[in-house]
Amino acid sequence: MAAPFSFTITDTIARLEGSFETVAAFVAVVPERYTHALPPGWPDDAWTVAMNLAHMAVYEEMLAAPVLDALAAGGDGSAAAPSGAEDWFTRETLAAAALDVATLVTRLRAARRRQVAAIRSMTMERFNEPVCMLFAARPERSPHPASWVATKTFQHTWEHGNAILRVALRAPR
Repeated sequence: MAAPFSFTITDTIARLEGSFETVAAFVAVVPERYTHALPPGWPDDAWTVAMNLAHMAVYEEMLAAPVLDALAAGGDGSAAAPSGAEDWFTRETLAAAALDVATLVTRLRAARRRQVAAIRSMTMERFNEPVCMLFAARPERSPHPASWVATKTFQHTWEHGNAILRVALRAPR
């Protein structure tokens, strides 16, 4: 049997804060004309910097932060997730993607700070207690701890942050 998923609060907070700061720093060097448009020669289905930021901000505002808040309060996080079909996520993301990137970075920073505050309020035992079923793909899967939910946010940052970093590095100046 695999060892339980466990991270320290301090290390997880450092990962969340550091990954946000890295993404924000690279957003700041993306040429403005490539925040809402793709650089020449990029695949038509690639996401713009704004779309990646919007996706991350909506995920963190409407799912990750509320779930971590609920876990910190002693719940299992299930009541914190938006109910219904996934179309709410697409609708919210597309609306946010039209905003300027400074607004999106501000929203993402606020959502990230909210998550860090929730994590800081937990004991190590609570942070690593497997109680959240929201991210278990099938009902028979084991619940995840808050440390997994927070680490999923870190992973998600790099998944979309990588696309932003590519634009920052490769877009024509």
